[in-house]
Amino acid sequence: MAHWQRIKAHIRRNKFMMYGLPMFILVIAGSFGLKEFTELKYNYRDEKIRTLTVEEKLALYQKGEKKTTEKIYEETMKELDIEHWKNKRGPRPWESKEDRINS
Repeated sequence: MAHWQRIKAHIRRNKFMMYGLPMFILVIAGSFGLKEFTELKYNYRDEKIRTLTVEEKLALYQKGEKKTTEKIYEETMKELDIEHWKNKRGPRPWESKEDRINS
């Protein structure tokens, strides 16, 4: 019994054993714990994402026509009327409701 009491007294007197060692253990155990949690997260994500078979890839490719950015730009420019527009001012927090309606 006396042997264990001397060891406990030595640990209480030594600041590293009292504060430093538990901190190191916490940091190292936390590192391993975070590693396990992130591995679990990525494994779950990989299960949700699956690869397509060749037939599915062909079906997706044949469904839609391939569009370039130039084609998309031309389509949107046909739909928009950029010659006749009116600048609309957004409401300001300090304006009253009547000012907002009138502007």
